[in-house]
Amino acid sequence: MKIFFRYLFLRLLIPFTVCIVSCTAIGIMADVYGNIDDFLVHKTSFGLIFYYYMLKTPEILVQVLPASLLFSTLWTLISLNRRSELVALQSGGLAPLLIFSPFILFALIWVGLLAFDLNGPSAQSKVTCDRLLLQFKGQDAKGNILNNLPYVDSVNHRVWFFHKLYTKEEKGEGVEILQRDSEGHDIQKYIANEAKWNKEFWKLSGVKEIIYGVDGTRPVEKTYQQLDMPDITTPPKQLSLIVSQPDQLTVAQLSQYISTSTATPDHLASYRTEWWYRVMHPFSLVVLMLFALVQGTRPDRRSAVAGVVWAIIVLVLYIMVMNVFMAAGRFNRLPPFVAVTATEVIFGLIGLHLVALRNGWYWQFRQMFKRKVKKLAAG
Repeated sequence: MKIFFRYLFLRLLIPFTVCIVSCTAIGIMADVYGNIDDFLVHKTSFGLIFYYYMLKTPEILVQVLPASLLFSTLWTLISLNRRSELVALQSGGLAPLLIFSPFILFALIWVGLLAFDLNGPSAQSKVTCDRLLLQFKGQDAKGNILNNLPYVDSVNHRVWFFHKLYTKEEKGEGVEILQRDSEGHDIQKYIANEAKWNKEFWKLSGVKEIIYGVDGTRPVEKTYQQLDMPDITTPPKQLSLIVSQPDQLTVAQLSQYISTSTATPDHLASYRTEWWYRVMHPFSLVVLMLFALVQGTRPDRRSAVAGVVWAIIVLVLYIMVMNVFMAAGRFNRLPPFVAVTATEVIFGLIGLHLVALRNGWYWQFRQMFKRKVKKLAAG
C-alpha cells in the first residue's frame, strides 16, 4: 500500500471512530430518556437494560453511520488543509482523485457493512427490542402467538386460517386449509384441531377432510385422528410474515413475502419500498462523502465552522428529501425503485458536479476531448 494512502486512511479512521461512538452514545441516551420512567417504575435491572441496548445497537448504527462518515471525513480534510498537507500532496504530483481514493475506499468498506446490517441484524434487532420493551413495561409480550391468522398462498393455490399460531413452538390450533386448483375452484379442505410442523411438513390431529366434487356433487367427508401432509411444506415463519411490518423483516423475508403475497399493490408498496431501501441506502455513505470532499478541500483554511454548518444543512436536506420520496413510495404514489433511488441520484449528481468544479475536472475533460478531436482530424 502506498505510504500516502495508508496515512490518509488511518487519519480518517480515528475521527470516524470518535464520531461513530459519539453518535451511537447519543442515540442510546435519547432512547434512555424516552424509556427511563418505565425502567424505574418496573425496577428493570441494569443487566437487562444493558442487554437491551446491546441488541438495539444494529438499529442505531443504520441511523448514525451516514452522519458519522460525513463529519469524520470533513474533520479529517479540514485538519489536513489547516496544515497545508493537501497542498503538499498535490505539489508532490498527486491528483485529487488519488488523494480522494483512501476516503472512497473507506466509504465502500462501510457500504458493505451497512448493507449486511440492513439485510438482517437491524430488522431482527427491532423485533427483539420491541418485545423486550413490552416486558420491561410489565406487558405480556406474546410475540410468538398470532390469533385469527389468514394466509393466502397464491403459488400453491392454498388458503390457510389459524385460530392460533405459535411460531416459536411451530404449531397451530383451530386450523383450516383450503386447496384450490389453478382456476380457483375448491378441491379439498382440511379442518383440524391441531397442526404441528416437523421441520419438513405439517402433521394434523383431529382432522376432518372435505373433498369437493368436480361436477358439483355433494362433498365427501372423511375423519382422521392423525394425518401427515407431506405436500404442505410452508413453514410457520413464512405464514407469520403477513402480520409483520416492513421494517421488521429481513431482505430475504421481504422478498419471500412480496413474491408469495396476493395483496393489493397499495398494500405491497410499503414492502417493495422497504426492500429497495435496504438495497440502496448503503450507497448514501458515498453520496454524502462527496459533499465532505468538496467542503473539506476548500483553499480557505479558516472555514472550519462554515464547513460544519454546511455539512449539517446538507444532511438535514438529504434526510428531508429522502423521507418525502420514501413516503411517496410507501403510499404507492411513486414506483418503489424511483422513490428510493431519487434522493441518491439527485444528491449524487449534485455532489459529483461540485467535486468536478472544485478540482477543474470539467476543464480537464474539455482539453482531453479537444486533443482527441485534433488527433482524429489529423489522422
